[in-house]
Amino acid sequence: MADESKMTITLEIASRLDQVRLIRAALSGVLDHLRVEEADIHALEIALTELVNNSIEHGYGGSENGKIRVQFELCDSEVKVDIIDEAAPFPEEQRYRLLGGAAPMEDPTDEWSMRGHGLQIVLQIVDSIALNSDEARNVLTVRKNVNRRDE
Repeated sequence: MADESKMTITLEIASRLDQVRLIRAALSGVLDHLRVEEADIHALEIALTELVNNSIEHGYGGSENGKIRVQFELCDSEVKVDIIDEAAPFPEEQRYRLLGGAAPMEDPTDEWSMRGHGLQIVLQIVDSIALNSDEARNVLTVRKNVNRRDE
């Protein structure tokens, strides 16, 4: 018997920055429909945007010929998001920053730039992150416990 409390949706986009908003809108719409609180939706939108942008910019090197598949899964109060690409395997430095625990994010100053802080932002938002990478594909999985609205 299938688990009726578990819902999954999978979408695919081309590796183009202008398509990231489609994935973000889909995540937002699905989570809103499932009564996830707005603050948690917004946080996951930020994390998803950062990770998909990284896949496009760093994994595919800006090439628009790649594909990125994103699978959202909600089971009870946990959202799981898989970001799957067929780009080159994650470089060791990025793997360490992602899984080894990036340094705590410093307070922004006038010289502080959002560029280069994406993984730090994601690590502050999600509860866990995992990476499976081989010659064929990268699968980045993030999980976050969310609050749901009563209606």
